[in-house]
Amino acid sequence: MDKKAREYAQDALKFIQRSGSNFLACKNLKERLENNGFINLSEGETWNLNKNEGYVLCKENRNICGFFVGKNFNIDTGSILISIGHIDSCALKISPNNNVIKKKIHQINVECYGSGLWHTWFDRSLGLSGQVLYKKGNKLVEKLIQINKSVLFLPSLAIHLQNRTRYDFSVKINYENHIKPIISTTLFNQLNKCKRNNVHHDTILTTDTKFSHKENSQNKRDDQMCHSFNDKDVSNHNLDKNTIEHLTNQQNEEKNKHTKDNPNSKDIVEHINTDNSYPLLYLLSKELNCKEEDILDFELCLMDTQEPCFTGVYEEFIEGARFDNLLGSFCVFEGFIELVNSIKNHTSNENTNHTNNITNDINDNIHNNLYISIGYDHEEIGSLSEVGARSYCTKNFIDRIISSVFKKEIHEKNLSVQEIYGNLVNRSFILNVDMAHCSHPNYPETVQDNHQLFFHEGIAIKYNTNKNYVTSPLHASLIKRTFELYYNKYKQQIKYQNFMVKNDTPCGSTVGSMVAANLSMPGIDIGIPQLAMHSIREIAAVHDVFFLIKGVFAFYTYYNQVLSTCVHDK
Repeated sequence: MDKKAREYAQDALKFIQRSGSNFLACKNLKERLENNGFINLSEGETWNLNKNEGYVLCKENRNICGFFVGKNFNIDTGSILISIGHIDSCALKISPNNNVIKKKIHQINVECYGSGLWHTWFDRSLGLSGQVLYKKGNKLVEKLIQINKSVLFLPSLAIHLQNRTRYDFSVKINYENHIKPIISTTLFNQLNKCKRNNVHHDTILTTDTKFSHKENSQNKRDDQMCHSFNDKDVSNHNLDKNTIEHLTNQQNEEKNKHTKDNPNSKDIVEHINTDNSYPLLYLLSKELNCKEEDILDFELCLMDTQEPCFTGVYEEFIEGARFDNLLGSFCVFEGFIELVNSIKNHTSNENTNHTNNITNDINDNIHNNLYISIGYDHEEIGSLSEVGARSYCTKNFIDRIISSVFKKEIHEKNLSVQEIYGNLVNRSFILNVDMAHCSHPNYPETVQDNHQLFFHEGIAIKYNTNKNYVTSPLHASLIKRTFELYYNKYKQQIKYQNFMVKNDTPCGSTVGSMVAANLSMPGIDIGIPQLAMHSIREIAAVHDVFFLIKGVFAFYTYYNQVLSTCVHDK
Protein backbone atom coordinates (compact mmCIF):
# COMPACT_ATOMS: atom_id res chain seq x y z
CA MET A 1 0.00 0.00 0.00
CA ASP A 2 1.23 3.47 -0.87
CA LYS A 3 2.57 5.13 2.28
CA LYS A 4 1.14 8.54 1.39
CA ALA A 5 -2.31 7.08 0.77
CA ARG A 6 -2.32 5.52 4.24
CA GLU A 7 -1.14 8.79 5.82
CA TYR A 8 -3.99 10.68 4.15
CA ALA A 9 -6.50 8.08 5.32
CA GLN A 10 -5.12 8.16 8.87
CA ASP A 11 -5.41 11.96 9.00
CA ALA A 12 -8.96 11.74 7.67
CA LEU A 13 -9.97 9.24 10.35
CA LYS A 14 -8.52 11.42 13.11
CA PHE A 15 -10.45 14.41 11.78
CA ILE A 16 -13.70 12.45 11.57
CA GLN A 17 -13.32 11.07 15.11
CA ARG A 18 -12.90 14.62 16.46
CA SER A 19 -15.87 15.87 14.43
CA GLY A 20 -18.95 14.24 15.91
CA SER A 21 -21.22 17.00 14.61
CA ASN A 22 -21.37 19.78 12.03
CA PHE A 23 -20.20 22.25 14.68
CA LEU A 24 -17.08 20.30 15.55
CA ALA A 25 -16.32 19.66 11.87
CA CYS A 26 -16.42 23.40 11.22
CA LYS A 27 -14.22 24.08 14.24
CA ASN A 28 -11.65 21.44 13.30
CA LEU A 29 -11.42 22.55 9.67
CA LYS A 30 -10.93 26.12 10.84
CA GLU A 31 -8.09 25.04 13.13
CA ARG A 32 -6.54 23.07 10.27
CA LEU A 33 -6.52 26.17 8.08
CA GLU A 34 -5.19 28.41 10.84
CA ASN A 35 -2.37 25.95 11.49
CA ASN A 36 -1.42 26.41 7.84
CA GLY A 37 -1.20 30.18 8.10
CA PHE A 38 -4.74 31.25 7.21
CA ILE A 39 -5.96 34.43 8.88
CA ASN A 40 -9.26 34.32 10.75
CA LEU A 41 -11.99 36.74 9.59
CA SER A 42 -15.36 37.74 11.02
CA GLU A 43 -18.49 38.65 9.06
CA GLY A 44 -19.05 41.58 11.39
CA GLU A 45 -15.81 43.39 10.60
CA THR A 46 -14.40 45.32 7.66
CA TRP A 47 -12.17 43.20 5.47
CA ASN A 48 -8.82 44.61 4.39
CA LEU A 49 -7.48 41.75 2.33
CA ASN A 50 -4.02 41.32 0.89
CA LYS A 51 -2.99 39.40 -2.19
CA ASN A 52 -0.87 36.28 -1.73
CA GLU A 53 -2.62 35.65 1.58
CA GLY A 54 -5.06 33.04 2.87
CA TYR A 55 -8.13 33.67 5.04
CA VAL A 56 -10.75 31.60 6.84
CA LEU A 57 -14.29 32.54 7.80
CA CYS A 58 -16.84 30.60 9.88
CA LYS A 59 -20.52 31.49 9.75
CA GLU A 60 -22.40 30.51 12.91
CA ASN A 61 -19.96 27.61 13.43
CA ARG A 62 -21.91 25.76 10.73
CA ASN A 63 -20.43 27.01 7.47
CA ILE A 64 -16.71 27.35 6.75
CA CYS A 65 -15.03 29.24 3.93
CA GLY A 66 -11.29 29.26 3.30
CA PHE A 67 -9.87 31.33 0.46
CA PHE A 68 -6.53 32.40 -0.98
CA VAL A 69 -5.99 35.51 -3.10
CA GLY A 70 -3.31 35.01 -5.75
CA LYS A 71 -0.59 37.65 -5.84
CA ASN A 72 -1.58 38.58 -9.42
CA PHE A 73 -5.34 38.14 -9.07
CA ASN A 74 -6.78 40.48 -11.68
CA ILE A 75 -9.97 41.33 -13.51
CA ASP A 76 -8.85 40.58 -17.06
CA THR A 77 -7.28 37.11 -16.78
CA GLY A 78 -8.17 35.96 -13.28
CA SER A 79 -10.74 33.36 -12.30
CA ILE A 80 -12.54 32.05 -9.23
CA LEU A 81 -11.95 28.35 -8.58
CA ILE A 82 -14.15 26.84 -5.89
CA SER A 83 -14.21 23.38 -4.30
CA ILE A 84 -17.15 22.64 -2.02
CA GLY A 85 -18.58 19.91 0.20
CA HIS A 86 -21.02 19.60 3.08
CA ILE A 87 -20.09 19.07 6.72
CA ASP A 88 -23.38 17.73 8.07
CA SER A 89 -24.30 14.06 8.29
CA CYS A 90 -27.44 12.09 9.11
CA ALA A 91 -27.81 11.96 12.88
CA LEU A 92 -30.20 11.68 15.80
CA LYS A 93 -30.52 15.13 17.36
CA ILE A 94 -31.82 15.71 20.88
CA SER A 95 -35.18 17.47 21.09
CA PRO A 96 -35.71 20.64 23.19
CA ASN A 97 -38.16 18.94 25.58
CA ASN A 98 -36.32 15.68 25.72
CA ASN A 99 -36.76 13.95 29.07
CA VAL A 100 -39.04 10.91 28.89
CA ILE A 101 -39.68 8.56 31.83
CA LYS A 102 -41.11 5.17 31.00
CA LYS A 103 -40.94 1.87 32.89
CA LYS A 104 -38.64 3.42 35.52
CA ILE A 105 -36.15 4.43 32.82
CA HIS A 106 -35.07 7.89 31.71
CA GLN A 107 -35.05 8.19 27.93
CA ILE A 108 -34.19 11.02 25.56
CA ASN A 109 -36.50 12.34 22.87
CA VAL A 110 -34.61 12.69 19.60
CA GLU A 111 -35.43 13.89 16.11
CA CYS A 112 -34.20 12.14 12.97
CA TYR A 113 -31.99 14.51 10.99
CA GLY A 114 -31.84 13.49 7.34
CA SER A 115 -32.56 10.06 5.90
CA GLY A 116 -30.42 7.82 8.03
CA LEU A 117 -30.35 4.05 8.23
CA TRP A 118 -31.70 4.36 11.75
CA HIS A 119 -31.75 0.64 12.55
CA THR A 120 -27.93 0.75 12.52
CA TRP A 121 -27.99 3.08 15.52
CA PHE A 122 -29.41 0.36 17.77
CA ASP A 123 -27.10 -1.43 20.22
CA ARG A 124 -24.25 1.05 19.82
CA SER A 125 -22.34 3.03 22.43
CA LEU A 126 -23.51 6.60 21.87
CA GLY A 127 -21.89 9.87 22.90
CA LEU A 128 -22.82 13.50 22.25
CA SER A 129 -21.44 16.29 20.10
CA GLY A 130 -22.64 19.78 19.30
CA GLN A 131 -23.48 23.21 20.65
CA VAL A 132 -24.71 24.28 24.09
CA LEU A 133 -25.81 27.79 25.09
CA TYR A 134 -25.76 28.83 28.73
CA LYS A 135 -25.63 31.87 31.01
CA LYS A 136 -22.42 32.91 32.69
CA GLY A 137 -23.00 36.03 34.75
CA ASN A 138 -24.60 38.51 32.37
CA LYS A 139 -23.15 36.80 29.29
CA LEU A 140 -24.68 34.31 26.89
CA VAL A 141 -22.00 31.71 26.20
CA GLU A 142 -21.85 29.35 23.23
CA LYS A 143 -19.80 26.22 23.89
CA LEU A 144 -18.97 23.40 21.50
CA ILE A 145 -18.66 20.06 23.26
CA GLN A 146 -17.98 16.44 22.40
CA ILE A 147 -18.52 13.61 24.87
CA ASN A 148 -16.69 10.61 23.44
CA LYS A 149 -17.66 8.16 26.17
CA SER A 150 -20.79 6.05 26.05
CA VAL A 151 -23.62 7.88 27.85
CA LEU A 152 -26.62 6.68 25.82
CA PHE A 153 -27.77 3.47 24.19
CA LEU A 154 -30.68 2.41 22.02
CA PRO A 155 -31.52 -1.25 22.70
CA SER A 156 -33.14 -3.57 20.19
CA LEU A 157 -36.14 -5.70 21.07
CA ALA A 158 -35.11 -9.30 21.73
CA ILE A 159 -36.02 -11.71 18.92
CA HIS A 160 -38.05 -13.79 21.41
CA LEU A 161 -40.46 -10.89 21.94
CA GLN A 162 -41.04 -10.18 18.26
CA ASN A 163 -43.87 -11.57 16.21
CA ARG A 164 -41.82 -12.81 13.27
CA THR A 165 -40.24 -15.95 11.90
CA ARG A 166 -36.57 -16.74 12.31
CA TYR A 167 -36.05 -15.99 8.60
CA ASP A 168 -37.74 -12.60 8.62
CA PHE A 169 -34.92 -10.11 9.09
CA SER A 170 -36.85 -7.00 8.08
CA VAL A 171 -36.57 -4.21 10.61
CA LYS A 172 -39.87 -2.57 11.47
CA ILE A 173 -39.13 0.59 13.43
CA ASN A 174 -41.54 3.32 14.39
CA TYR A 175 -39.33 6.40 14.45
CA GLU A 176 -41.40 8.12 17.11
CA ASN A 177 -41.92 5.23 19.51
CA HIS A 178 -38.84 3.08 19.11
CA ILE A 179 -36.01 5.60 18.74
CA LYS A 180 -35.72 6.89 22.30
CA PRO A 181 -32.22 6.24 23.68
CA ILE A 182 -31.79 5.29 27.35
CA ILE A 183 -29.68 7.53 29.59
CA SER A 184 -30.38 6.22 33.14
CA THR A 185 -32.86 4.54 35.45
CA THR A 186 -35.12 6.63 37.65
CA LEU A 187 -33.61 4.86 40.67
CA PHE A 188 -30.05 5.99 40.06
CA ASN A 189 -31.19 9.41 38.97
CA GLN A 190 -32.91 9.93 42.32
CA LEU A 191 -29.92 8.59 44.23
CA ASN A 192 -27.73 11.06 42.40
CA LYS A 193 -30.20 13.83 43.17
CA CYS A 194 -30.13 12.97 46.87
CA LYS A 195 -26.36 12.94 46.94
CA ARG A 196 -26.02 16.29 45.16
CA ASN A 197 -28.55 17.94 47.44
CA ASN A 198 -26.86 16.59 50.58
CA VAL A 199 -30.02 14.81 51.73
CA HIS A 200 -29.97 13.33 55.27
CA HIS A 201 -32.48 11.06 56.94
CA ASP A 202 -34.28 14.01 58.57
CA THR A 203 -34.54 16.07 55.42
CA ILE A 204 -37.22 16.14 52.76
CA LEU A 205 -36.33 17.98 49.58
CA THR A 206 -38.43 20.89 48.49
CA THR A 207 -40.21 20.23 45.21
CA ASP A 208 -39.22 22.22 42.16
CA THR A 209 -41.79 24.94 41.54
CA LYS A 210 -41.05 24.93 37.84
CA PHE A 211 -42.78 21.59 37.32
CA SER A 212 -46.45 21.11 36.70
CA HIS A 213 -48.73 19.92 39.53
CA LYS A 214 -48.47 16.33 38.32
CA GLU A 215 -44.71 16.56 38.08
CA ASN A 216 -44.53 18.16 41.54
CA SER A 217 -46.41 15.21 42.95
CA GLN A 218 -43.98 12.80 41.32
CA ASN A 219 -40.96 14.78 42.56
CA LYS A 220 -42.32 14.88 46.11
CA ARG A 221 -42.69 11.13 46.07
CA ASP A 222 -39.18 10.80 44.67
CA ASP A 223 -37.81 13.09 47.40
CA GLN A 224 -39.62 11.20 50.11
CA MET A 225 -37.93 8.05 48.89
CA CYS A 226 -34.60 9.77 49.50
CA HIS A 227 -35.12 11.08 53.01
CA SER A 228 -34.48 7.83 54.84
CA PHE A 229 -30.96 7.43 53.46
CA ASN A 230 -27.82 9.13 54.65
CA ASP A 231 -25.19 10.46 52.21
CA LYS A 232 -22.95 7.53 52.97
CA ASP A 233 -25.61 5.21 51.57
CA VAL A 234 -25.54 6.82 48.14
CA SER A 235 -21.99 8.10 47.89
CA ASN A 236 -20.40 6.79 44.71
CA HIS A 237 -23.57 4.75 44.18
CA ASN A 238 -22.17 1.88 46.27
CA LEU A 239 -25.46 0.19 47.14
CA ASP A 240 -26.07 -3.13 48.77
CA LYS A 241 -28.85 -5.41 47.66
CA ASN A 242 -31.14 -4.51 50.58
CA THR A 243 -30.87 -0.78 49.85
CA ILE A 244 -31.86 -1.21 46.22
CA GLU A 245 -34.71 -3.55 47.13
CA HIS A 246 -35.99 -1.07 49.72
CA LEU A 247 -35.97 1.79 47.23
CA THR A 248 -37.65 -0.33 44.58
CA ASN A 249 -40.37 -1.44 47.00
CA GLN A 250 -41.07 2.17 47.96
CA GLN A 251 -41.36 3.11 44.29
CA ASN A 252 -43.84 0.28 43.73
CA GLU A 253 -45.86 1.22 46.82
CA GLU A 254 -46.10 4.82 45.67
CA LYS A 255 -47.11 3.73 42.18
CA ASN A 256 -49.81 1.38 43.50
CA LYS A 257 -51.14 4.03 45.89
CA HIS A 258 -51.34 6.59 43.10
CA THR A 259 -53.10 4.14 40.77
CA LYS A 260 -55.63 3.28 43.46
CA ASP A 261 -56.31 6.94 44.21
CA ASN A 262 -56.39 7.88 40.51
CA PRO A 263 -57.81 4.92 38.61
CA ASN A 264 -58.13 6.87 35.33
CA SER A 265 -54.54 8.08 35.26
CA LYS A 266 -51.70 6.48 33.30
CA ASP A 267 -48.77 4.79 34.92
CA ILE A 268 -47.15 7.43 37.11
CA VAL A 269 -43.69 6.74 35.75
CA GLU A 270 -44.80 7.13 32.15
CA HIS A 271 -44.76 10.86 31.61
CA ILE A 272 -42.80 13.49 29.78
CA ASN A 273 -40.94 16.12 31.76
CA THR A 274 -41.13 19.31 29.70
CA ASP A 275 -38.48 21.01 31.81
CA ASN A 276 -35.41 19.38 30.16
CA SER A 277 -34.66 18.01 33.60
CA TYR A 278 -32.38 15.25 34.80
CA PRO A 279 -30.29 13.44 33.82
CA LEU A 280 -29.20 15.14 30.56
CA LEU A 281 -28.84 18.58 32.13
CA TYR A 282 -26.81 17.04 34.93
CA LEU A 283 -24.45 15.56 32.35
CA LEU A 284 -24.14 18.85 30.46
CA SER A 285 -23.67 20.92 33.60
CA LYS A 286 -20.75 18.71 34.62
CA GLU A 287 -19.23 19.05 31.17
CA LEU A 288 -19.63 22.85 31.16
CA ASN A 289 -18.96 23.39 34.86
CA CYS A 290 -22.14 25.43 35.22
CA LYS A 291 -25.51 25.16 36.95
CA GLU A 292 -28.24 23.16 35.31
CA GLU A 293 -30.63 26.09 35.44
CA ASP A 294 -28.15 28.23 33.49
CA ILE A 295 -28.37 26.01 30.42
CA LEU A 296 -30.69 27.72 27.95
CA ASP A 297 -30.62 25.58 24.82
CA PHE A 298 -28.52 23.24 22.73
CA GLU A 299 -28.16 21.43 19.44
CA LEU A 300 -26.65 18.04 20.18
CA CYS A 301 -26.08 15.07 17.88
CA LEU A 302 -25.79 11.53 19.08
CA MET A 303 -22.57 9.94 17.80
CA ASP A 304 -20.98 6.51 17.71
CA THR A 305 -18.17 6.38 20.24
CA GLN A 306 -16.36 3.58 18.40
CA GLU A 307 -13.34 5.09 16.67
CA PRO A 308 -12.95 4.81 12.89
CA CYS A 309 -10.26 2.39 11.78
CA PHE A 310 -8.55 0.52 8.97
CA THR A 311 -10.18 -2.80 8.15
CA GLY A 312 -9.86 -5.82 5.87
CA VAL A 313 -7.11 -8.41 6.00
CA TYR A 314 -4.82 -6.02 4.07
CA GLU A 315 -6.19 -2.90 5.81
CA GLU A 316 -7.18 -1.56 2.41
CA PHE A 317 -10.50 -0.22 3.71
CA ILE A 318 -11.47 2.36 6.28
CA GLU A 319 -14.64 2.21 8.33
CA GLY A 320 -16.30 4.77 10.55
CA ALA A 321 -19.13 7.22 11.00
CA ARG A 322 -20.05 10.30 8.95
CA PHE A 323 -17.97 9.48 5.87
CA ASP A 324 -20.85 11.13 4.01
CA ASN A 325 -19.64 13.74 3.86
CA LEU A 326 -16.84 14.45 6.33
CA LEU A 327 -14.50 12.22 4.35
CA GLY A 328 -15.33 14.16 1.20
CA SER A 329 -14.98 17.53 2.92
CA PHE A 330 -11.66 16.54 4.46
CA CYS A 331 -10.32 15.77 0.98
CA VAL A 332 -11.64 19.11 -0.32
CA PHE A 333 -9.80 21.13 2.31
CA GLU A 334 -6.68 18.97 2.23
CA GLY A 335 -6.34 19.43 -1.53
CA PHE A 336 -6.95 23.16 -1.09
CA ILE A 337 -4.30 23.48 1.62
CA GLU A 338 -1.77 21.59 -0.51
CA LEU A 339 -2.46 23.96 -3.40
CA VAL A 340 -1.96 27.06 -1.24
CA ASN A 341 1.26 25.69 0.25
CA SER A 342 2.55 24.94 -3.25
CA ILE A 343 1.81 28.51 -4.36
CA LYS A 344 3.54 29.93 -1.31
CA ASN A 345 6.57 27.71 -1.90
CA HIS A 346 6.67 28.81 -5.53
CA THR A 347 6.56 32.46 -4.50
CA SER A 348 9.29 31.92 -1.93
CA ASN A 349 11.49 30.16 -4.48
CA GLU A 350 10.93 32.96 -6.99
CA ASN A 351 12.11 35.47 -4.42
CA THR A 352 15.27 33.42 -3.78
CA ASN A 353 15.80 32.52 -7.47
CA HIS A 354 15.53 28.85 -6.53
CA THR A 355 13.29 26.15 -7.97
CA ASN A 356 12.84 22.46 -7.33
CA ASN A 357 10.89 19.55 -8.73
CA ILE A 358 7.97 20.09 -6.38
CA THR A 359 7.21 23.69 -7.32
CA ASN A 360 8.59 23.83 -10.86
CA ASP A 361 5.25 22.67 -12.26
CA ILE A 362 3.44 25.73 -10.92
CA ASN A 363 2.75 27.99 -13.88
CA ASP A 364 2.92 31.72 -13.40
CA ASN A 365 -0.78 32.10 -14.23
CA ILE A 366 -1.65 30.14 -11.09
CA HIS A 367 -1.05 33.39 -9.21
CA ASN A 368 -3.85 35.08 -11.18
CA ASN A 369 -6.76 33.43 -9.40
CA LEU A 370 -8.94 33.47 -6.32
CA TYR A 371 -9.13 30.01 -4.73
CA ILE A 372 -12.02 29.13 -2.43
CA SER A 373 -12.96 26.04 -0.40
CA ILE A 374 -16.34 25.84 1.38
CA GLY A 375 -18.10 23.40 3.71
CA TYR A 376 -21.89 23.88 3.91
CA ASP A 377 -24.39 22.76 6.52
CA HIS A 378 -27.86 21.25 6.05
CA GLU A 379 -27.22 19.37 2.79
CA GLU A 380 -28.91 16.28 4.23
CA ILE A 381 -32.19 18.18 4.66
CA GLY A 382 -32.26 20.28 1.49
CA SER A 383 -29.72 23.08 2.14
CA LEU A 384 -32.42 25.72 2.64
CA SER A 385 -30.87 27.81 5.43
CA GLU A 386 -28.60 30.80 5.88
CA VAL A 387 -25.60 28.46 6.11
CA GLY A 388 -26.75 26.03 3.42
CA ALA A 389 -25.85 25.86 -0.25
CA ARG A 390 -29.18 27.36 -1.34
CA SER A 391 -28.42 30.60 0.48
CA TYR A 392 -26.54 33.51 -1.03
CA CYS A 393 -23.75 33.31 1.53
CA THR A 394 -21.23 32.17 -1.12
CA LYS A 395 -22.06 35.09 -3.41
CA ASN A 396 -21.88 37.46 -0.44
CA PHE A 397 -18.42 36.13 0.48
CA ILE A 398 -17.17 36.57 -3.10
CA ASP A 399 -18.63 40.09 -3.37
CA ARG A 400 -16.86 41.13 -0.18
CA ILE A 401 -13.57 39.68 -1.41
CA ILE A 402 -13.89 41.55 -4.71
CA SER A 403 -14.81 44.79 -2.90
CA SER A 404 -11.68 44.60 -0.77
CA VAL A 405 -9.15 43.27 -3.29
CA PHE A 406 -10.22 45.55 -6.15
CA LYS A 407 -10.92 48.62 -4.05
CA LYS A 408 -8.56 50.75 -6.15
CA GLU A 409 -10.01 49.61 -9.50
CA ILE A 410 -13.56 50.16 -8.28
CA HIS A 411 -12.71 53.73 -7.28
CA GLU A 412 -10.46 54.75 -10.19
CA LYS A 413 -12.32 53.02 -13.04
CA ASN A 414 -15.79 53.47 -11.57
CA LEU A 415 -16.44 49.73 -11.76
CA SER A 416 -19.11 47.92 -9.78
CA VAL A 417 -18.60 44.67 -7.93
CA GLN A 418 -21.07 43.01 -10.27
CA GLU A 419 -19.17 44.15 -13.36
CA ILE A 420 -15.97 42.67 -11.99
CA TYR A 421 -17.73 39.46 -11.01
CA GLY A 422 -19.31 39.19 -14.46
CA ASN A 423 -15.88 39.38 -16.04
CA LEU A 424 -14.42 36.72 -13.73
CA VAL A 425 -17.28 34.21 -13.80
CA ASN A 426 -16.70 33.23 -17.43
CA ARG A 427 -13.36 31.69 -16.44
CA SER A 428 -14.52 30.26 -13.11
CA PHE A 429 -15.57 26.80 -11.98
CA ILE A 430 -17.11 24.81 -9.09
CA LEU A 431 -15.93 21.36 -8.01
CA ASN A 432 -18.47 19.76 -5.67
CA VAL A 433 -17.33 16.73 -3.68
CA ASP A 434 -19.86 14.35 -2.13
CA MET A 435 -19.57 10.64 -1.49
CA ALA A 436 -20.86 8.11 -4.05
CA HIS A 437 -22.30 4.58 -3.99
CA CYS A 438 -19.93 1.69 -4.53
CA SER A 439 -21.34 -1.36 -6.29
CA HIS A 440 -22.64 -3.64 -3.51
CA PRO A 441 -21.68 -7.31 -3.94
CA ASN A 442 -24.78 -8.50 -2.07
CA TYR A 443 -27.18 -6.27 -4.04
CA PRO A 444 -25.80 -6.17 -7.60
CA GLU A 445 -29.22 -5.35 -9.05
CA THR A 446 -29.17 -1.86 -7.49
CA VAL A 447 -26.66 -0.35 -9.93
CA GLN A 448 -26.57 0.41 -13.64
CA ASP A 449 -24.35 -2.22 -15.23
CA ASN A 450 -22.37 0.22 -17.37
CA HIS A 451 -21.86 2.77 -14.60
CA GLN A 452 -20.76 0.78 -11.58
CA LEU A 453 -18.29 2.14 -9.04
CA PHE A 454 -15.54 0.00 -7.54
CA PHE A 455 -13.12 0.45 -4.65
CA HIS A 456 -9.59 1.61 -5.56
CA GLU A 457 -10.80 2.63 -9.03
CA GLY A 458 -10.72 6.30 -8.17
CA ILE A 459 -12.93 9.37 -8.29
CA ALA A 460 -16.59 9.02 -9.29
CA ILE A 461 -17.70 11.60 -11.86
CA LYS A 462 -21.46 11.88 -11.42
CA TYR A 463 -23.82 12.30 -14.39
CA ASN A 464 -27.56 12.97 -14.43
CA THR A 465 -29.36 14.49 -17.42
CA ASN A 466 -32.10 15.82 -15.12
CA LYS A 467 -29.44 17.97 -13.40
CA ASN A 468 -29.53 16.32 -10.02
CA TYR A 469 -25.81 16.54 -10.68
CA VAL A 470 -24.38 19.66 -12.33
CA THR A 471 -21.88 17.72 -14.49
CA SER A 472 -21.89 18.26 -18.26
CA PRO A 473 -19.70 16.43 -20.82
CA LEU A 474 -17.70 19.59 -21.52
CA HIS A 475 -16.91 20.28 -17.89
CA ALA A 476 -16.20 16.63 -17.12
CA SER A 477 -13.71 16.65 -19.99
CA LEU A 478 -11.98 19.71 -18.56
CA ILE A 479 -11.54 18.01 -15.19
CA LYS A 480 -10.34 14.77 -16.76
CA ARG A 481 -7.68 16.77 -18.59
CA THR A 482 -6.46 18.29 -15.30
CA PHE A 483 -5.96 14.74 -14.02
CA GLU A 484 -3.90 13.94 -17.12
CA LEU A 485 -1.69 17.01 -16.65
CA TYR A 486 -1.11 16.02 -13.05
CA TYR A 487 0.03 12.59 -14.20
CA ASN A 488 2.33 14.12 -16.84
CA LYS A 489 4.11 16.05 -14.10
CA TYR A 490 4.11 13.69 -11.12
CA LYS A 491 3.75 10.28 -12.80
CA GLN A 492 0.98 9.55 -10.30
CA GLN A 493 -2.29 8.49 -11.85
CA ILE A 494 -5.54 10.03 -10.63
CA LYS A 495 -8.03 7.30 -11.46
CA TYR A 496 -11.64 8.15 -12.21
CA GLN A 497 -14.84 6.30 -13.13
CA ASN A 498 -18.19 7.46 -14.49
CA PHE A 499 -21.33 7.09 -12.38
CA MET A 500 -25.02 7.20 -13.28
CA VAL A 501 -28.03 5.69 -11.52
CA LYS A 502 -30.53 3.31 -13.08
CA ASN A 503 -33.60 4.73 -14.81
CA ASP A 504 -35.86 2.94 -12.33
CA THR A 505 -33.97 4.25 -9.30
CA PRO A 506 -34.38 7.74 -7.80
CA CYS A 507 -31.23 9.79 -8.18
CA GLY A 508 -29.83 11.44 -5.10
CA SER A 509 -28.89 15.08 -5.27
CA THR A 510 -26.22 17.25 -3.75
CA VAL A 511 -25.22 20.90 -3.57
CA GLY A 512 -23.40 21.28 -6.89
CA SER A 513 -26.43 22.36 -8.93
CA MET A 514 -27.61 24.72 -6.19
CA VAL A 515 -24.34 26.63 -5.93
CA ALA A 516 -23.85 26.66 -9.71
CA ALA A 517 -27.31 28.21 -10.14
CA ASN A 518 -26.73 30.83 -7.42
CA LEU A 519 -23.35 31.85 -8.87
CA SER A 520 -24.19 31.41 -12.59
CA MET A 521 -21.03 29.33 -12.76
CA PRO A 522 -20.29 25.94 -14.40
CA GLY A 523 -19.32 22.98 -12.27
CA ILE A 524 -19.04 19.25 -11.76
CA ASP A 525 -20.13 16.73 -9.11
CA ILE A 526 -17.57 14.15 -8.03
CA GLY A 527 -16.94 11.85 -5.05
CA ILE A 528 -15.42 8.52 -4.11
CA PRO A 529 -17.19 5.17 -3.64
CA GLN A 530 -18.45 4.00 -0.29
CA LEU A 531 -20.72 1.29 1.07
CA ALA A 532 -23.45 1.63 3.72
CA MET A 533 -24.06 5.33 3.08
CA HIS A 534 -26.11 6.92 5.92
CA SER A 535 -25.38 4.01 8.23
CA ILE A 536 -23.78 4.70 11.60
CA ARG A 537 -20.78 2.78 10.23
CA GLU A 538 -19.68 3.32 6.62
CA ILE A 539 -16.92 1.82 4.46
CA ALA A 540 -14.51 3.39 1.95
CA ALA A 541 -11.16 2.49 0.36
CA VAL A 542 -7.77 3.93 1.33
CA HIS A 543 -6.44 4.61 -2.16
CA ASP A 544 -9.58 6.49 -3.20
CA VAL A 545 -8.88 9.06 -0.48
CA PHE A 546 -5.50 9.69 -2.12
CA PHE A 547 -7.09 10.02 -5.58
CA LEU A 548 -9.64 12.54 -4.33
CA ILE A 549 -7.16 14.80 -2.54
CA LYS A 550 -4.88 14.83 -5.57
CA GLY A 551 -7.90 15.38 -7.81
CA VAL A 552 -8.83 18.55 -5.92
CA PHE A 553 -5.21 19.70 -6.11
CA ALA A 554 -5.07 19.01 -9.87
CA PHE A 555 -8.30 20.96 -10.46
CA TYR A 556 -6.94 24.04 -8.73
CA THR A 557 -3.53 23.75 -10.38
CA TYR A 558 -4.39 23.02 -13.99
CA TYR A 559 -7.96 24.15 -14.68
CA ASN A 560 -7.02 27.51 -16.23
CA GLN A 561 -4.34 25.89 -18.35
CA VAL A 562 -6.83 23.33 -19.68
CA LEU A 563 -9.52 25.97 -20.23
CA SER A 564 -7.16 28.04 -22.37
CA THR A 565 -6.74 25.07 -24.73
CA CYS A 566 -10.48 24.51 -25.17
CA VAL A 567 -11.59 25.49 -28.70
CA HIS A 568 -14.77 25.06 -30.73
CA ASP A 569 -14.24 23.07 -33.91
CA LYS A 570 -16.37 24.66 -36.62
